[in-house]
Parts: sequence; C-alpha cells; structure tokens
Amino acid sequence: MKKLIVLTLLLLFVMPVTASKIFAVEETTQTGIMDAGNKLCPVSGDPVSGNDFVIYQGKRYGLCCPMCKALFLKEPEKYIAQMEAKEKSSAPPAAVAPVVSESEEMERDMEQGDL
Repeated sequence: MKKLIVLTLLLLFVMPVTASKIFAVEETTQTGIMDAGNKLCPVSGDPVSGNDFVIYQGKRYGLCCPMCKALFLKEPEKYIAQMEAKEKSSAPPAAVAPVVSESEEMERDMEQGDL
C-alpha cells in the first residue's frame, strides 16, 4: 500500500514537469518562434520582467518593461549586440588550471613514489 501511495505521489509531481517540457517544444515547433533566453533587457540592461517580450526574426526577447518594446523595434540589431556583449561580460570566467612547473611536478611524483 505504501508503495502505491509513493508511486502515485511521484507521478503527480513528475508528470506536470514532463508535460510542460513537451508542450513547450510543441509550441516552439508550431509557431517557429524560439526564446532567446536573455536574462537582461536588450534596451536598458535591467533584468527581464518575464511579462514583456518582443519577437524579432523568429526569436522572442525578454524585456524589462513595455516601454522598451518601441525602442527595441527601432534599432533591434544595435540592442541585440549590446545585450549579447553585456551577458558575455557578466558570465563567470572559465576555470583555469594552475600552472605547475616541471620541477614541481617531478617533486610531487617523487613524494608519491611514482619515480
């Protein structure tokens, strides 16, 4: 009985998540519009609201407010370039492995008994 209850609860929580992903894919394929996935408004650089969007060349761009739509549509290429530059510069830098000299590596190998 416990297994049945656990299985039922699991299905109740998993199915909506799976179904929403399926419907999102269907919506994209039906309309041909893809979400740009921007987190910053192309016009102001503020975080997107989640309520205001503009569609340009098959992509849906998030905006911070309805007033940015008219500005974006006047010069979309300019604002897209600005947005991409801001998002690129705000991305965390890639991890870089520390540089180990040959002598340090040899010393470490000797301590571990590899030589």
